[in-house]
Amino acid sequence: MQLLLLTTGLSLFSAMQTERLPLMPAGSEELLGTWHIIRWAGDMPIPAKKKTSPLPPFRFIKNRINKLEFRMNIKKPTGCFLFRLPLDEFDTIGIFHAWSGHFIVIQFLLRKDHAIAYYQGKMDNTIYKMMMLVGRTLDENSDILRFFEMFVEERGLKKALIISPPHADNCELTRDY
Repeated sequence: MQLLLLTTGLSLFSAMQTERLPLMPAGSEELLGTWHIIRWAGDMPIPAKKKTSPLPPFRFIKNRINKLEFRMNIKKPTGCFLFRLPLDEFDTIGIFHAWSGHFIVIQFLLRKDHAIAYYQGKMDNTIYKMMMLVGRTLDENSDILRFFEMFVEERGLKKALIISPPHADNCELTRDY
């Protein structure tokens, strides 16, 4: 009986060890390039129609003043619109400060092909959370998706809030400012 309990306990312990999220802080240089939003979740007040809008790929670039910048070409009825969000790397690798006063944490998941971006902030005296699973390609991996689900639940949201957005082509701007 004791052998059975010991074996069961060791099995559960090893299972718990493998269930830890393999997250590593992402530095700005490592993030450069094109990324795709594979899944996202959040409790921010976003209209239902917008939640399922197709999302184009985005890029992390170094801007003119050598700061990391998030860039996404968004298609509007009037044409393409370049959305930019400059990010200052905080004192700790993987934590970025946006112009809006928000802090965004970006961590690689397993290797450097996938990452999770996480934001928690306050609007109108309510705390909201937003998180994205991003990848350098649209390839999906069951382990990566499972880890993202665990991440969402660990941050206090339900898996039912996870959205698998349709993907859109990157609309072309005539100039990239």
